[in-house]
Amino acid sequence: MIKTLLAIVEGPARKSGFIDTVLALAAFRQAHVIFDVLTAAPLLSEQLAPLGTLYTLPGQIRQLAQSHADSVRAMLPPGAPAEVVSHFDDVGWIPGDVRATAPLADLVVFGPAETWSIDWLRRRTIETILLSSGSPLLLLPSGRSLRAIDHAVFGWKPGPAAMRSLHHLIHLAAPGARIDVVSVKHGLDDLAETDLAPVVTLLERHGFSVTGHALDRSERAHDTLTGFALEHGADLLAVGGFGHARVREILLGGVTRSLIADPRLPVLMAH
Repeated sequence: MIKTLLAIVEGPARKSGFIDTVLALAAFRQAHVIFDVLTAAPLLSEQLAPLGTLYTLPGQIRQLAQSHADSVRAMLPPGAPAEVVSHFDDVGWIPGDVRATAPLADLVVFGPAETWSIDWLRRRTIETILLSSGSPLLLLPSGRSLRAIDHAVFGWKPGPAAMRSLHHLIHLAAPGARIDVVSVKHGLDDLAETDLAPVVTLLERHGFSVTGHALDRSERAHDTLTGFALEHGADLLAVGGFGHARVREILLGGVTRSLIADPRLPVLMAH
């Protein structure tokens, strides 16, 4: 059961509809929402992040952070079950600050890349929270909201990350929801990973309507999963985050980093 949402945004808040989407999600779940507003020291250019930070007096960045937090408060309707906190620092240090002191929450929510001016800050904060918080993450794309989860696609790859994502999906999905369990096959060596019967059986025991799909990989794995979910009209795609070593994901690319960069439907991740 979700009772506290943590929505992480970059200040100044942009009128993208993300604030309203989070408030609607919180209302549907009867949950309290905490908006954590991140304020980075000014950069010579956002493309240089995390390098190129301009020196800023502590009082100035503190005042800027207060202004950014106030801009979010101004978007909240009176009486909304929400509060605003903030983090401010050098752009390279903020993800670590958030990891150490972010409020506890049942679910952490991030908006699309276009709601952030510093793409590096968004990606690094998502990765840091995913790897260190133990909480599930929900990535929302532009123009998509999420309330009842009546149909989900679950990307299965044996391992603890996928199992944690599966458990969170069980708690979030509507009773009796339809769940498509999908495994993306890379070759003959992956045949064992396409044995979906145990996953299907587990979900059926929870009362879900479940179908297993072993798909041959004809493109990048994240495109295969996303394409399947969009084609079948799913409300949500759930996957394990960083099922491979993070260094491998960074060097070779991977499902996690690709979905962080371009979530085309709501994505639930856990590590």
